[in-house]
Amino acid sequence: MSVTHSVKNPTRLKNMIVFSVASLIWLLIIIHNWRDYSSRGKTELLIFDSNSLIFLVYIVLLILTVIRALRKPTELSIHENAIQVNGHTIAARDIKVIMKMGYFNPVIGVKPKGKWIVPLPLCFSFAVNEDQGIMDVKEWAAANNIKMVNKDFMSWL
Repeated sequence: MSVTHSVKNPTRLKNMIVFSVASLIWLLIIIHNWRDYSSRGKTELLIFDSNSLIFLVYIVLLILTVIRALRKPTELSIHENAIQVNGHTIAARDIKVIMKMGYFNPVIGVKPKGKWIVPLPLCFSFAVNEDQGIMDVKEWAAANNIKMVNKDFMSWL
């Protein structure tokens, strides 16, 4: 038994919104500080200011999240005793739980044993035939005695 589905990286819309708002707030802080410095006649560079560094971190995180969301779809291959997603193969005996997060366009996370969060390559959503893909994953999980739960989960950005 080998089933293949087209999967994509989750869009992470919540992360994009949070990073955008945080970037905007820090940009406003930088503009306020720049006005304060320029009114006092100081010629200090704000590039090395801690507010500027925090702003740059949020911008980089926003860019990485957008780039990841725009990647081309890959394949999920479900084999008898293993699952392969995004080029990573994980055996059924090494999986602690499979989690489904969300109702509309749900995100699936495969959490290996010994891990606190879902690794980035093992987090995906179905590009097409979402219902059939979820059913296939549920059947595979039941056949391999792996618990599948509807639960919010954490993964890296």
